[in-house]
Amino acid sequence: MYMFKEKLSDSLKRSLVEYCYDIIGCMHDTYKELSPGLPEPIFQEALQISLFDAGYKDAVREYHHYPKFRNKKLSSHIQVDIMVPKQGRNIVIECKSITKLGDRERLQLFGYLRVTKFPVGILVNFGSFPKAEIERYYYNHKSNTIEAF
Repeated sequence: MYMFKEKLSDSLKRSLVEYCYDIIGCMHDTYKELSPGLPEPIFQEALQISLFDAGYKDAVREYHHYPKFRNKKLSSHIQVDIMVPKQGRNIVIECKSITKLGDRERLQLFGYLRVTKFPVGILVNFGSFPKAEIERYYYNHKSNTIEAF
């Protein structure tokens, strides 16, 4: 299980919020334009378009990452909904279109952060009402800890 023991400093938290601000804005815009009730792939594609229009031209939908086990690259892969390369610190975006986010969805995102070693993960649920559920997490691969921000 992943540990949530380290608290983020106020300065790191502020910097992470700023780091994700425009991307979160794209999520809100996508939700407002489409509204809930549509399948997840529709939201993934629309969010990628929104990110592209906002200047994130390198955002990759259905990004494949091949984890390592005992220092060997596996032939099996994970498929991240959207990966946004940003200033050398990639962001994992996991999109859902369900009634409410739960531990299962969070653990999936945490697993993706752990194997990719990407520092920021955003879990967005376009199926909630009256607004999208958005959760942001920071992963410190050195201490193997994840913290919401």
